[in-house]
Amino acid sequence: MKKITFVLTSCGRVELLNKTLESFFKFNDYRLEKMYLVEDSFNQSVYSEIKKKWGNKLTLLFNEKKKGQIRSIVETYKLVKTPLIFHCEDDWIYTRRNFIQDSLKIMDSDEKIIQVWLESKESASRLDIFEYGPLQKLGNIGFRRVFCKEGWEWGYFSFRPGIKRLHDYNLIGGYKKFKNELDIGVEYKKRGYYTVIIENPAVIDIGDDHHVGDTTRKWPKRRKVGAPTGLKRLWKHLKSLKF
Repeated sequence: MKKITFVLTSCGRVELLNKTLESFFKFNDYRLEKMYLVEDSFNQSVYSEIKKKWGNKLTLLFNEKKKGQIRSIVETYKLVKTPLIFHCEDDWIYTRRNFIQDSLKIMDSDEKIIQVWLESKESASRLDIFEYGPLQKLGNIGFRRVFCKEGWEWGYFSFRPGIKRLHDYNLIGGYKKFKNELDIGVEYKKRGYYTVIIENPAVIDIGDDHHVGDTTRKWPKRRKVGAPTGLKRLWKHLKSLKF
């Protein structure tokens, strides 16, 4: 059994966090070496509430000042001693078992798969910039390669829940020098990495209308030549993406 550390980032959304963790503990049947929850709300009442409910289940890391998502991740990943991380956010409900096992089998099939998205294609396609390749199968596990529609750079990396390799993280010098997921994804794309989405979804996004601003995440305004119209609408959405 491969050794995996669980890392979850959260920022003040206790109701969503509780639903996320309750569903994760209900459906996850893979033994994890260590579980970290890093909370960035800088709200003592939130910290107390989380400690009371989850203090005996996870190692809690309460930021003494707001750091933002990427810095919180970087500092938490320093604690990781396993080759794999199950990275999680505070607004996803898990809906079935074996999502970690299925992800590992898919990632083992190609070292250039940077991550396996666990949500449905319909959910991921709400941004209307994704396309999907033909169905591939590993036994009874189906998945498709994720592509961006012509003109877009997004789609090669995200902080969605899923397995991440510490090797891949170290390969680009970690995330410290980056201000957003888009630039991380572009860096991985240069190195030949890509993303796949599982055919049998295992999570549901419950973060809509509950976004938390993160001023440390700076979204670039560049675009490729010939990009589709509606760019401003997309960037407005990306800037509001959840913590």
